[in-house]
Amino acid sequence: MTRRATTVGAISLGCPKNLVDTEVMLGLLRQAGFALVADPAQADVLLVNTCCFIADARNEAAEAIQEALAWRKTRRAKALLVAGCWPQSDPQHLRQRFPEIDALLGPGDVPEIVRIVERALAGSGTEKPAAPPEAFLYDDTTPRLRTTPPWTAYLKIAEGCGHRCRFCVIPSLRGPYRSRGLDSVVSEARTLAAQGVREVVLVAQDTTAYGRETKEADLAELLTRLAAVDELHWVRLLYGYPTNVTPGLIEVMARENKVCKYLDLPFQHADREVLRSMGRPGDGEAYLKLIAQLRAALPDLALRSAFIVGYPGEGEREFARLLEFVEAAQLDRAGAFVYSREPGTPAAEMEQQVPTEVAEQRRHALMTLQQQVSLARNQRWVGREMEVLLESASGGRLTGRSFRDAPEIDGLVIVKPAPRRLSPGQFLRVTVTEAQPYDLVARAR
Repeated sequence: MTRRATTVGAISLGCPKNLVDTEVMLGLLRQAGFALVADPAQADVLLVNTCCFIADARNEAAEAIQEALAWRKTRRAKALLVAGCWPQSDPQHLRQRFPEIDALLGPGDVPEIVRIVERALAGSGTEKPAAPPEAFLYDDTTPRLRTTPPWTAYLKIAEGCGHRCRFCVIPSLRGPYRSRGLDSVVSEARTLAAQGVREVVLVAQDTTAYGRETKEADLAELLTRLAAVDELHWVRLLYGYPTNVTPGLIEVMARENKVCKYLDLPFQHADREVLRSMGRPGDGEAYLKLIAQLRAALPDLALRSAFIVGYPGEGEREFARLLEFVEAAQLDRAGAFVYSREPGTPAAEMEQQVPTEVAEQRRHALMTLQQQVSLARNQRWVGREMEVLLESASGGRLTGRSFRDAPEIDGLVIVKPAPRRLSPGQFLRVTVTEAQPYDLVARAR
């Protein structure tokens, strides 16, 4: 088989940060002459980029690997590579569970993907990641093949994590926090805009920590520079840290029209003792003060958060404080996750582990409350105008996202009847006519 005929198909799991790694690997492979196919089942080389943040993520990754192995047998694929956090975390387990895997690579091995694929095709795979996770941080010159819709792109501004939350394995899998250079990020944004991207979504393990370790620039300065890129229409922030929200960041978000009035701040909990046990600062009272400050400066701010229920030591009183906080905070969006006891983390060794069935009940109670809150927040928009980025058209209606909606994780704006001569990727002014717990219904102006 010649290089030109060798095809590669990828499955990317987990968060957008992991998706960027997948896109970089695909870009490097394409640059080296490999052909890329959208359907992995038709590929000569199968690449599965995994997440292992919690048990559910490992289960999803295991299912994807099993499926890839089935494709390999029926389609005569030449090699199967498994990348990402799971090989970095436990290569021995993966080898024992899936001995048919030809190569394992971690986040630090991304720039070596071409060599690793070539070796796998030659029958000489890799048993485990070779490079430490901190060995790689992509920049604006790194080849990248985007897999998102043409009008939206994720832009990873940093890698690794400097926090030490006691439930989290990310620092050991991704290395210490490393910010990309300011000019590099802006240069990539300009390249994306020239390619037709109208929305860039900034991602990192903590976007609000950008530049703090290098002292070259901070997130506020980065947003100011990105807002000056003419072709961009929206700049969106994901994955912030509550205690890293600065007055400068708030001021830039209020001043720059291109910066979406949207913040994703995982609070994780509201009870002070639970948060301290997690290794996190703040508490419900401090978070409510921050929310008040944000909404005073940004009245239409869409605020998303995430919470862990069933953390060791969370009793009925602590959970009640969390519910009180959710009621008081009136978050636009929130997700709740049952605590996952991850080997190698301090929390896994703590006493007072909460039974899974109790944690599941608490998650249901929290999400039931949040659904009511989200509906109330959506109802505030009925009769008002907003701008929508159109993304699909079918059945006489258009669907898209407003500034309040991040790709894949938030709601949609349903526009009906569908105006003529409009297509996905365009922006449309609409008037909201109906509110649902997660979505809005609107008509074109």
